[in-house]
Amino acid sequence: MIIADDVYMGDEESDEITADIWQEGCWIVISSYFDEKGLVRQQLDSFDEFIQMNVQRIVEDTPPVELQAEAQHRGGVIEVPVSVN
Repeated sequence: MIIADDVYMGDEESDEITADIWQEGCWIVISSYFDEKGLVRQQLDSFDEFIQMNVQRIVEDTPPVELQAEAQHRGGVIEVPVSVN
């Protein structure tokens, strides 16, 4: 495993991080993440979070749906609207 000190080979006097050093550091972090977690684990964790957190929030934020059945072959009788929460 490469650590950040191995990537940074600039002068001691310069604290500036070049674009090449930044990009190399980013790829090291990305590679380390996927080495530890794997590609599929990240997808599963993302899906689990969506199901556990976001779906519930969507249900709570959505207004109730009112259903009203229309008279169909019942002699013109309209049923009382049913609310679904």
